[in-house]
Formats: sequence, C-alpha cells, structure tokens
Amino acid sequence: MKTIITIDAGTQSLRAGVLTTRGDMLFSASSDYSPVFSPGNRAEQDPATWKEALFGTLRKVGDYLSENPDMEADCMAITSQRASVIPVDGAGEPLYNALMWQDKRARAECGWIESKISREELYHACGLRLDPYFSLPKMLWLRSNEPEVWAKTKKLIGVQDYLTFLLTGSMVTDWSQACRTMLMDLSTFSWNEKLLELFDIDRSLLCDLIPPGEEAGCLTDKAAAETGLPEGLPVLLCGGDQQCAALALGLFAPGTATSNTGTGGFVLGYAEKPVFDREQRILCSASAIPGRWIAEAGIYASGAMFSWARNQLFEGAEHEADPYERINREVSAVPPGSNGVIVLPHFSGSAAPNWNPLAKGLIFNLGLGSTRGEISRAILEGIAGEIADNLELISENCGKVNRLFVAGGLTRSPAYCQIMADSTQVPVVRRRSAEATVLGCLISACVARGYYEDCESAFLTIMSSVEEEFLPDPERGRIYAKNRAIKRAIYAALNSAGVYEMST
Repeated sequence: MKTIITIDAGTQSLRAGVLTTRGDMLFSASSDYSPVFSPGNRAEQDPATWKEALFGTLRKVGDYLSENPDMEADCMAITSQRASVIPVDGAGEPLYNALMWQDKRARAECGWIESKISREELYHACGLRLDPYFSLPKMLWLRSNEPEVWAKTKKLIGVQDYLTFLLTGSMVTDWSQACRTMLMDLSTFSWNEKLLELFDIDRSLLCDLIPPGEEAGCLTDKAAAETGLPEGLPVLLCGGDQQCAALALGLFAPGTATSNTGTGGFVLGYAEKPVFDREQRILCSASAIPGRWIAEAGIYASGAMFSWARNQLFEGAEHEADPYERINREVSAVPPGSNGVIVLPHFSGSAAPNWNPLAKGLIFNLGLGSTRGEISRAILEGIAGEIADNLELISENCGKVNRLFVAGGLTRSPAYCQIMADSTQVPVVRRRSAEATVLGCLISACVARGYYEDCESAFLTIMSSVEEEFLPDPERGRIYAKNRAIKRAIYAALNSAGVYEMST
C-alpha cells in the first residue's frame, strides 16, 4: 500500500504521520515544545528543538513502516508555521535562536522600513501590512542588533526551510512561505528585486523559490540513517500551515471562508487575483494551490488563550485524561454573554483589524460574583468576536460569505462552534477531522504525486464527510453583537489614550 508521510511543524508541537492517499491516518507521532516569551514582546525558540522533534518523530515513523512492510512510503510532505526567522551559517547551522512569528520586538525596524517606502506601496507590492509579525523586520533587527551574527549569516530561513535542509541538504522554500517575508512579488511569485535593493538585503541570503507542492529534494543518506526511512525518498514542500488548512476545508470558490484555530486563529477567503483592502486591514498571500491567492485576517492568540485559562483557572486539568473536560463543562453552564464578562483577546497583541503589536489582553466587568466559568466562556466569545470582525473584512473584500468551514483544536468543542455561528451569524461547518493542516498537506502531496487530477478532486475523497453544521441563532447573535461593540469601544478608549504605549 502506498502511503505518504506528513510533517506538520506547529507552534507548540511537531507531528509526523503516515496516511493513505484517501486520508486515513495509519500512524502518528508527536513531540511537544514551546517558544520562550520574554519582556519586550520577544518570542524565541532554539532551533535544536525542531531538529530533535523532527528526527525523534520520524524514527518512530521509520519503525512503524519497518514493522509493516506492506506499506510503502511514496514521499514525505512538509507544512509548517510561517514568518519565523532563523539565521544560519554556510553549513546550515543556526547562529541564533529563531525569532518566532509572535515576536514583535522589531518596531523600530518597521519605522525604518516606512522611511524607505510608503505603507501603501509596500502593501500592494507584497500583500502584507507593515508589522513586526513578518520576517523582514526580524531580519533587519538581527542586522542592527546582532552584527556578529549577521556577519556570519549565509541564509535567513523559516522553520519549514530548516526542516527541509535537515532532510535534503537543500535551501529552498515555497511561494506560500516566501510571501510572508515581505520580500516576494505577489503577482510574479518571485523575489522582488526592487525591495531587496531598497532594504539592502542580498538575494543570496534567501532560499530558492519553488511552487507549493513541488519536490524540494530527496532524503539524504545521513537523514535516512537518522530516521530508518529510505534514502532518496522525495521531500515535498506543501505550503504554509494556514494555506494547507484552507485546502482541507474546501476553499476553492467565492462565498465560503475558512477559520483554522490553533495557537492563533486565521480567517481565510478565496481570491481569484491579489486582493487589497483600502485600509490595509487584511493580508493577501500565495495559496497552497500554485497560481492562486488567499485573503487572510488573523488573531495572534486563540487556542493559546483557552489553554491559558485551563492552566491558570483549573488546577491540574492539564494532567487529566481529558484536560479540557472540566473547563468545557463549566463553559456550557454559563449563558450566552457570560453574564456581562467581556474579554479583549489580545494576549499576544492584535492583528486584524487593529494591527497593534502593543495591545494587551483584558478581562472586563468582573464582579465579586464572577466565576471562572464566566471568564472561560468570555474568552471563547472574545475569540469568536474577533473572528466575526475578520469575517466581515473578508466578506467586504472577497464577496459575501455564506458558510464558514472550521478546524483546529478549539473546534472540538461544540460550544465554541455554536458561539462562532451565533457571533458571525453564518452557518459554521465542522469537518470530520480537526487536523485540517495535515490533511491539506496530504491533498497537496497527492496531487503532486499524481493520485488526483487536482486539489478539488482530492478534497472530495479525502474530506468526504461533514461532521456537523451549527446554525446561527439571531437572539444570541444580538447579545454577542452588543458585547462586540463594547469590546471595540474599550479597545478604542485604551488605544486613543495611549495606555498601550504607557504599559510597555
């Protein structure tokens, strides 16, 4: 039986799986890790944690395939988080901790970028709003603040690129990852020579570009010995995690949108051509389907906030058989609107629509009778409210959205899915698996290897069933709309008074 090995390098874990070409997960292994957060809006991770996780999980995959000789690995397919930066030397050895996508330290570098090019011109060139979230400001921070590291740097790479190098020895990246650097031309899918010259970034520091789904190289003898997998196994780059998730959620036509809720949350819309918002509130990126695009509005922290609530308010829950059973039970017992408790879900800054890296989380309207269940539900309602705000942006720029397809860890909670439907006033459809990123990666690989004619036909087989549809309730929608208005008023008051700047 032909199988495909998938690698999904997320923010909190790396997962390797063995799947059939019809989407059945035969085996999986995972390894947990976490970025290190520190004052000054810093988020870093030691690249050695990815190397250890990669080879550790793949060794288990190799053992599984050795014990099941009737299963033949056809290729390896990689997807990962986006917009993190690792400087490496000529041998591919990391020179510094990775500056993670959550890292917002490069505010001064954003000011320097704006002195070279207007925000509007940059936005229309690369599809991204000027923000320290993306790779370019992080690269410039390294150049300004770590000159010794910069002098030794031969490549500036992302997490997917680092894994690819460890497996194949090649320094390549795909369009859906490169577009998050602020240095790729969104219309030609090539490095933008004008921007490289403007910011004095040598082209040799960047990886070679390939379309998503293409082969990046083959497993080296060294990597084969480390993993027990066959030397020469093709390794494919299947796209950024959110773009892959969009494949598994069926983002192939106007009228639909997707929401994938992991550590962060992202709302994606379909785009036939590059889409630009008049106020630069949404992003436009290369799709996991070569030659197509997605419109995107994101939340920096979503699932991470619910984990925070579990760990801080429900002592010992993380060690229970179902670590979310207690918190979900108490959330379900609280009425819509959380009895007035409102959460501004900016625990790691605010992306769309505010784009404020200094924004902070806030729990409002607490009283002596407030409960941990109300706070926990208010966190879910705060996340869903941001998704509703972002869905309005996607509808405004990509056409009216009639259905929202969802995945990610939080969507395992029926209460959260219903809150999303009521907040957005759009039917919410949950697919049969919350692991959309992995299945989208599989779809890309299956098409590239010729098992399906295109992504749409692969989707119809691999994602054949709908698990559940949650219909919006207008009355609950009115409650959530009121709370969203209060949330926006609180944010505006804090922002206009300069409170976020004072608290840095």
